[in-house]
Amino acid sequence: METKVSKVSLIWVIIMVGFAMHMLADMLPAFWGADIAMPDATGEAPTGMLLFMMGMAFFVPMCGLLCMNYRSCKAMRVINLVLAALMMLFNLFHATELLTEFNPVQLLIHPVMAALGIFLFVYSLRLMKQND
Repeated sequence: METKVSKVSLIWVIIMVGFAMHMLADMLPAFWGADIAMPDATGEAPTGMLLFMMGMAFFVPMCGLLCMNYRSCKAMRVINLVLAALMMLFNLFHATELLTEFNPVQLLIHPVMAALGIFLFVYSLRLMKQND
């Protein structure tokens, strides 16, 4: 069981790092003078999108890590499984952006994040079944 817990916790951490690298990869061209602003940018950041991305990049993974800390409680394992499913779906849908708007900078990040989401869900499901 401890091996699965370690894998789940490690994947949560790697997902958080992956989101940070995703943002950094988008910002890197600015160091060479490229305009990285969105084509229809108005100069005002949409609050809803900022909150959503902060939630997915930090709050959900942090809650998943906390659930692994208190995994002896079945409710925490269930919450972790729900969060893992949410993260898996988000990463899979987000990776499909490579099909509509190909971005070579994100080519390495999106598939890895999608795979991590799948592994996270699978290991969380196994952990859930093992403790029932």
